[in-house]
Amino acid sequence: MNRELLYARAAACGLSLWELGDLLGIHPHHLHRNDNTDDLSSLPVKVIIELARRLDLHPGDLIPDLEPAPAAPVTGRDQHDHDALTTLTALATTSVPLTTDALATALSWTLDRTTDALQRAVAYPHLGGPVALRRVQPSTWTVSARRDVLTTQQHDDLANVAHFHHDLTTGEATALLAAHAFGNHPDYATWREDHLDDEQSLKTSGLLHVGNDPDRAHPTEDVEFSLYLYPYPVRPRPRLNTRSADINLSSALTSTCRFR
Repeated sequence: MNRELLYARAAACGLSLWELGDLLGIHPHHLHRNDNTDDLSSLPVKVIIELARRLDLHPGDLIPDLEPAPAAPVTGRDQHDHDALTTLTALATTSVPLTTDALATALSWTLDRTTDALQRAVAYPHLGGPVALRRVQPSTWTVSARRDVLTTQQHDDLANVAHFHHDLTTGEATALLAAHAFGNHPDYATWREDHLDDEQSLKTSGLLHVGNDPDRAHPTEDVEFSLYLYPYPVRPRPRLNTRSADINLSSALTSTCRFR
């Protein structure tokens, strides 16, 4: 088995060693020591297929003894479509727009082949599935979600869902830690007056709970659980001078836990 390919694909797919070990039915410590990963042929077929699916691999890439899938004959049109799909996939993989020259270099293609593939992707947008090719500057390309599939209401609903999964801003992190540290203390009422927008954003996202007394707040149970049981060394709560005019809590939060 190509161990480097296995670990590279696992990292690219966001699989942790714990998840990979769970799929393989072995303890993650064995993966650290590179044990039991050279021969996967003893695993059940269902496990091998699921692992290959999660890693976007053919089972033959995991077990060399398996016969590779027979390659279908490639016609000229199929090759052009495949080139267009390759350019779209390359642009989806990178996080920045690329010029035609940069894309050709990254794919080790000629400039003519890359240009033809881009033109093919523009002419046949269905090749990109859920993404479409976008020109952001002269001869600079990127991809984004197609706008002709979802309804306006679906777009709005998805935007609302995405709001609940954004990274915390510095102000939100500060307000969350303040509520966690002294949200039931009388001084919180004075402190929150300068952070009402951040507090409201946390309430909207379901991270902060305010009961009958609006001058008191505390993180929701899920947040408290994350703070107390986060699988990293937990540092003691910072001792806060709540009467200070300038309280910087964001660094204390990021050193104690991480939120998404």
